Amino acid sequence: MTENHSKTGENSDEKLAESRSPRSIRFSDSEWTRIEQEAAERGMTAAELVRHAAVSIAKGKRPANSLPFPPEISAQIERIYRGVYLLSTLKRDEMLREGRQEEIERTMKDARDSQAAFLDEISE
Repeated sequence: MTENHSKTGENSDEKLAESRSPRSIRFSDSEWTRIEQEAAERGMTAAELVRHAAVSIAKGKRPANSLPFPPEISAQIERIYRGVYLLSTLKRDEMLREGRQEEIERTMKDARDSQAAFLDEISE
């Protein structure tokens, strides 16, 4: 498993963790400098800012000039997610070695249900 995963699962058919692929988009030097400045002010990388803004707009969740919550919080959530993902992967491996598969499955179901409820709540 890789740690570079998306966290948005809009509907139950969508994977909870989806691998990202590189995409190419062109910016002028002045545009990219402004994006980097804005991202730094919000505690994000330029790529995080562009990705978050583009996905939010594409999903029709927010107008082009807005984000669902402050970008610095988006960046922090992504960093926390990566840490939790690493720790949960280590714990899952330990539980599998101990034969605790049913407990893992219950925990995963609870996590998916919580995520779905949260996403429903913020999309309203």
